[in-house]
Amino acid sequence: MKKKFQWDITYLQWGITALGVITCAVVVYFVFDRWSSTAQTFYKIADAFSPVIYGLLFAYLLGKIKVFLEVKFVYPMVNRIFKKAQIMRKRHIARYISIIITITLTFFCVIGGILLVLPQLVNSLQLLVDSMPEYSKMIADWISSMFTDNVVMHDTMVIIADNIIGRFTNWIEVSLLSPAESIAANIIDGAVALMRLATNIAVGFVISLYTMYNNERFTAQVKKTIYGLFDTDPANRIIRNITRLDEKFGSFITARLIDAVVIGVLAYIFNIVAGMPYPLLIAVIIGITNIIPFFGPFIGGVPSAALILLIDPVKAIIFGLFIVILQMLDGNVIYPKIQGSSFGLSGFWIVSALMVGGGLFGFPGILLSVPVVAFVYTVFKEMVQNRLRDRSLPTETEDYMIYRTTESTINNSHLY
Repeated sequence: MKKKFQWDITYLQWGITALGVITCAVVVYFVFDRWSSTAQTFYKIADAFSPVIYGLLFAYLLGKIKVFLEVKFVYPMVNRIFKKAQIMRKRHIARYISIIITITLTFFCVIGGILLVLPQLVNSLQLLVDSMPEYSKMIADWISSMFTDNVVMHDTMVIIADNIIGRFTNWIEVSLLSPAESIAANIIDGAVALMRLATNIAVGFVISLYTMYNNERFTAQVKKTIYGLFDTDPANRIIRNITRLDEKFGSFITARLIDAVVIGVLAYIFNIVAGMPYPLLIAVIIGITNIIPFFGPFIGGVPSAALILLIDPVKAIIFGLFIVILQMLDGNVIYPKIQGSSFGLSGFWIVSALMVGGGLFGFPGILLSVPVVAFVYTVFKEMVQNRLRDRSLPTETEDYMIYRTTESTINNSHLY
């Protein structure tokens, strides 16, 4: 006689779990199989939420400055002036003043930087474009002197050099010096795009003000939601990881921006003292590309040295030596002082993060991939170490570098 089937809620749980796993696998397959269309969908969603994204980004970056001013300067001053006022009232006053000071400083820094740097940068680019025919003739003369006995090689090298210089000149004229002409040629599309960008930035700016003023309340609401959805221990772990992610992102972005400004200023001072051509243009290139970890110095240093090489080969060698010394100083002294602590990632993980992040998301992926990988690496490392401690196994990697171990070798554990 066959045993009668008895229903158990466990079967439903297994079925839901299996269905969820299959659904996730299918979704992941279609996402990567149709990555181009998926990326376009993500970009459209991001464009629709761009005011909110701008607002959160402004609030996150400016919030660091606001908190520093409020804690270190503004609140102590308000506390001395309004001694008899309630604590909450003093905090509100300090918050308003800190936000006003932060916005004012940011506005003057941005506008001042644009007014001081942009005209000189445009003049340098225009001078570079005007000098390209002379540089082209110099290269042609050098090629002629190098390949006087080989006519075919001479003609080939001249064609390649003219093609490279022509493409470079066209890129500067079209991409950097003529955005106004492009907008004038498509006045309606340009005006609509400009107005939309200005509106998104303005709305994002308002959102950032509201977010900076109510950051404690928003943080409390997030914590409340997490503790409401999860048990205490998982909720504590989630909040701890969110805090760690905030520390990784905040310290990384702040350190990279400050480091880029310092390196750019040092490069500009050296260019002025050493009499390098296009001092501001080269300093801006060095500073901006220095934001990119690992590859940034090479991306900025090589074209800058090549640009100087066209004018003065000796100065190009001096500039190359300066860049090597500057990057050694930056990597061992300047950036560690700014960052405070390293991410604990080896060169392999940094290069892998930059390649994957840049390939998938472009420049934002290059900029943010390192802190993301550092966060994931830290969380995974902590999880593995906790599991090892629970099983009374060693947590140091060096203990596992022995080819074969016995029970008496490592914590009385039988490892092979």
